[in-house]
Parts: sequence; structure tokens; C-alpha cells
Amino acid sequence: MVASWSDHGLHSRGTLEGFRRISSEHKWLDVHGRKKWAYYYDPESVERQRVFFDYFLHDRGPGPVAWPAVRMEARESYNRGRHRTASRWPPAETEYRTLHLHPPGAGARGMLAPGPGTTEGQISYDSLGSGLAPRRAEFSITFDDPVELIGHMVATLYLSSPEAEDLDVFVALFKLDAAGAHVGFPYYAQFEDGPMAVGWQRASHREPDPQRSTPFLPVLAHQRALPVSPGEVVRLDIEVLPSGTRFEAGERLLLVVQGSDVNRYPKPAVYARHEDTVNNGPHILHTGGRFASRLVVPVFPGKG
Repeated sequence: MVASWSDHGLHSRGTLEGFRRISSEHKWLDVHGRKKWAYYYDPESVERQRVFFDYFLHDRGPGPVAWPAVRMEARESYNRGRHRTASRWPPAETEYRTLHLHPPGAGARGMLAPGPGTTEGQISYDSLGSGLAPRRAEFSITFDDPVELIGHMVATLYLSSPEAEDLDVFVALFKLDAAGAHVGFPYYAQFEDGPMAVGWQRASHREPDPQRSTPFLPVLAHQRALPVSPGEVVRLDIEVLPSGTRFEAGERLLLVVQGSDVNRYPKPAVYARHEDTVNNGPHILHTGGRFASRLVVPVFPGKG
């Protein structure tokens, strides 16, 4: 199976979930971060397909038996990255680390930090806007050492809306270089300024499916709508779609939270568009104390 980090909202999740659930022991996964058609028809990719089909359809050649079961690209920048390998998806050796959201101090951007805040804080943004603050909330962490984030992520956010009875919440992760500039990645088959990963959730559909959910992948039941009272603080466990990205020392991870799609690409180029909103007025994002808003990230070990 060939999957990509660049098709969020279209093919990425289904392909990876399909591979995870396939019962056959004879399965291989190749996850890239490029434009999908360019990668699929790259000569190396075509050769890998030939080796696979020659072995299983014509009973000839060495086949993929010696290949690692999972090959994943840790992206560094646009069309630049390195392959990592694993015996399964998601990788068994993944270390899930929790980064807590801390509200802004003197600046407009808050922090992501390993330790939780003991004091409760609030960040407000315009739920009908997009772009820079006050239309969104931002949090970042600068890495002291190289790190590769490969796999599933979860954003647990505590939110309220004083003027609405429901909330649509969108999150996105970006890579920033050491100078603070956005590092863009291929997105769908057309764009070159995409985020690392995205996720979204409607608060009234926050009820989880405990039978299908895992610690790294919250699955929603979607069997009923749970009411939200104006001003009520609700907990949202938002699936952030899988991705693979490498950070060098001094580079930053940026988390964005807002009330609409973070990258608003034109129609009909992107299918994951959410225009029928339930939002109204501000959203209040709660942190610290009783409200441990946090982001869980997958750290893949080794230097790559």
C-alpha cells in the first residue's frame, strides 16, 4: 500500500487504516510526503510495483519478502526527507510525549511544554475568523535536539463558547525553521505550502467509541448529538491525522487552533472543506489546572 502524509481529508487516513486492519501477514506499507501522482510514477516507485506484481502475479523474481514491512518518510522540507523503517504500523517503538498548552505571556503566541500549568488560563479567538490572532490561538515549542515526529497525534482541548450552543474546532500543525519561517510541504497533489497535519471536530459529536478508540487514535461514535450549553467547558479529543516530519535543533513545532479550516484552498481543489459552521462569537480555550489542554506527539527513536 502506498500512502502519503499529503492527502489529509481525502486518502491519507483511509489508506493507513486499511493497512492497519489487513489481516494478511504479507503486507507492505510505503508512506511518503510528496505529491501523490509524481511519487507514484517516479521510476523507483514503478520499479517497486513491478517487483511486487512479478512476485505475486507471475511467481518470478525475489519479490518484496526482504523489504521492511513499513517504510515512512520523515520530511525535512518540500520534497526533501529521509526514509525510516518499522515492522508494523503504527511503529511499536513510538514514544508518545505530552506537550501541554500554556497561554501567551507578553507575546501573542503561547507555549507547548512537557509540564502542565498549575494556574488556569484562557485564550480567546474569533470563531468565525481565520488567519492571525485574534482569529486563532497559537502555541509553539523549540526543540533542543533533533527529533522525528512520525505517526498519530491527539489534541485534547478544553473549550467553551459564550454565544453558541455548539463549536466547530480546527487544529493544524506547522514546522517553523530556526528563523521562525514556515516550512511548507506538498498538500493534495497541487499545493506546496501545506501544514504538517490537520484535524477537526464538532463539539456535539465528541462522544467517543470506546471499542474502536486507542490511546493514539480517538474514534468518534457519531450516534447522537450531545448538547453544549453556552459557556459550558467541554473536552474535545481531536484526532490529528498522521504525519512524518523531522526537526533539527532550533526548529519549532507550531500548533494552531481556530474555528475554520486553517489552510483555505480554492474549490474544487480540496475536498476537506467545512463551510456549514455552527460557530458564533468567540471561542475560549482553557489551559492549566483543571483544564489540561495538551497535544500528544509521536517521537520515533534514533537519528534517522
